[in-house]
Amino acid sequence: MPSVAVDIRHLSFRYDEEYVLEDITAQIYDREYIAIIGPNGGGKSTLLKLILGLLRPTKGEILIYGQPPEKKRTIIGYLPQNINFNLDIPLTAKTIILQGRLSRNKLFYDPQDYEALESVAHKLKISHLLHTKISHLSGGERQKVLLARALVTEPKLLVLDEPTASVDLGAQKEIYAILKELDMTKIVVSHDINIILEGVDRVFYINRKLFIHDNIELKITPREGHFCEMELFEELKRSCDA
Repeated sequence: MPSVAVDIRHLSFRYDEEYVLEDITAQIYDREYIAIIGPNGGGKSTLLKLILGLLRPTKGEILIYGQPPEKKRTIIGYLPQNINFNLDIPLTAKTIILQGRLSRNKLFYDPQDYEALESVAHKLKISHLLHTKISHLSGGERQKVLLARALVTEPKLLVLDEPTASVDLGAQKEIYAILKELDMTKIVVSHDINIILEGVDRVFYINRKLFIHDNIELKITPREGHFCEMELFEELKRSCDA
């Protein structure tokens, strides 16, 4: 039995008097690949922030490999939903990726940092982009660079919030293919419910409450690799009611 990577125990969270998440309990196992889907405002990104320790639960708790999130931040790689660069600043992909190796107590790079850079760039097939300015990259290339920045710390847990937003279908498929091959615990929040096609182990549907979909047999056929979203929601509802 694999160890528990993320242990969520009777978790609730509210902003002011309104609960966004209510009495959520779940375990995510080491090296498991989890997709989190649900409507806007349903609590997906809030749950990620709680896992990262950026928010504290109103009730209940979250443990990351047995400890509170704030004690495990060094083993978590994170790709947030919105990263806005000033494209007038001539930063290269190499500079962006290496930023992932810096911390409050570390201001300079060492040989191990450059080895990690070369390794992750090779894995993501972006070595040829390292000296390219971020402003000259396509949306898909930019997302790969940001994913590399999250991976360069060699995390045990990778957390991604909308990693394929604002990129074309070809780039989406490339990023999903990369994620499928990564040997670590992965949690991906996505509005694109077609992520269910991309090799995830389980699907967490969140709309204040948590509904876990495990071993779902989908009985609709994707068109050009994608489902119609309404068809997929209906199929998920059917599988829950069955």
